[in-house]
Amino acid sequence: MWNKIYLALLAVAFIVMCFFTFYANSWFGSIGNPKATLEGYYHYAGWGATILGVSSLILLVIANVIFWNTRRAWAMWTTFAYFTIFVILRTFWLEKMRYNFEKSDSLFFTPVVGVILIVAVGAIVFFNQFINLRLNEKMYPSTVSEADSLTVEDEKV
Repeated sequence: MWNKIYLALLAVAFIVMCFFTFYANSWFGSIGNPKATLEGYYHYAGWGATILGVSSLILLVIANVIFWNTRRAWAMWTTFAYFTIFVILRTFWLEKMRYNFEKSDSLFFTPVVGVILIVAVGAIVFFNQFINLRLNEKMYPSTVSEADSLTVEDEKV
């Protein structure tokens, strides 16, 4: 059940992020006032960044539930891939277009910052998986004891 909930939320989040990414990009094709074009871009890019952060956190929480129940981390790493895709789109494509449109020297969301952000979130997902696994092992210890796991060869020694 949790797998279906996760996949449904991932699909909705992916579609919403595609919309905000596309719509932020479409502002650069505007033939109106450049100031209004940048305001429109910042508005939709800001919404996209907020939705990306919130949806990634929600997906990570559900991924933790899936991991806790199945001891499989596929959902955590899928959430990381979702986050990575849209950070790459934002830093390497949208912000490059904004920079070319505006010709400013803003370093807020450059590709270097994007790569640092991706590495940091990857580390968070990795340690989240590690902590979750350790807590799961403490809550539900293995029922096989060391004495039961000895083989016949070990008993002869």
